[in-house]
Amino acid sequence: MKPLLICTDFDGTLAGENHAGPLAPDFFVWLEQSRRQRSVSWVVATGRSWESLREVLAHHRSPAMPEWIVTVEREIHQVKSGEAHSLEEWNRTCTEVHESLFGRHGAILEQIQKEVASDDEVTVIPDVGAIGLVAGSQESIDRTHQKVSRILKDRPEITTVRNGPYFRFAHANYHKGSCLAQIQRILDLGPESTFIAGDNLNDLPMLRREFGHHLACPSNSVPEVLEAVRTQKGYVASQEAGTGIAEALRHFFPLS
Repeated sequence: MKPLLICTDFDGTLAGENHAGPLAPDFFVWLEQSRRQRSVSWVVATGRSWESLREVLAHHRSPAMPEWIVTVEREIHQVKSGEAHSLEEWNRTCTEVHESLFGRHGAILEQIQKEVASDDEVTVIPDVGAIGLVAGSQESIDRTHQKVSRILKDRPEITTVRNGPYFRFAHANYHKGSCLAQIQRILDLGPESTFIAGDNLNDLPMLRREFGHHLACPSNSVPEVLEAVRTQKGYVASQEAGTGIAEALRHFFPLS
């Protein structure tokens, strides 16, 4: 059987609201059984740092570690013996591109910080190479999105990476999808051999058929993700988080 590349977001996609229970047991059952039949490489693409992801995987006593991780939505690491090893050329270039981007547009980031900081429900925090924003309510999320979109309207090289109340800024060429494409090149696997699952706005750049022909999302996904997956004839699970992802995997790749 042909090898598979399985790419999943973490929070909300594999890990649900139950922080005390085991992590996505149905997913790991599928993964273990599938690996008896073929080669399966697992990628976690997350907005977390490696330290944060490793901590939560240990907390949940994850039965397996991913072979690859995409951290802060744009850096790539290969996991060996429980440790993350930076994909040096990619990450070095990524850092240089973002240093240049934030250097050129420092005044724009200052404008965003000034305008958004006037909202009592929004907190400005330091983020990888720039600033991040945390909104405290749905109303403040909407207000912040409107303000940031207006300020960045004529600057297409800067994108806003959104996940719930969190806002991060990045170069338009660096996102979960472009990172996944780089991993595909390394493994010599194409979109026809790739499954992708996510639940939130920061997953939209990878939830595209150009990266994976097997797209899925759990039932707890935000409306924009549900629509994107349905439009591309992907699989919208009837169940939440990891149980839903296992459902989608069994749909696309049933176990014999």
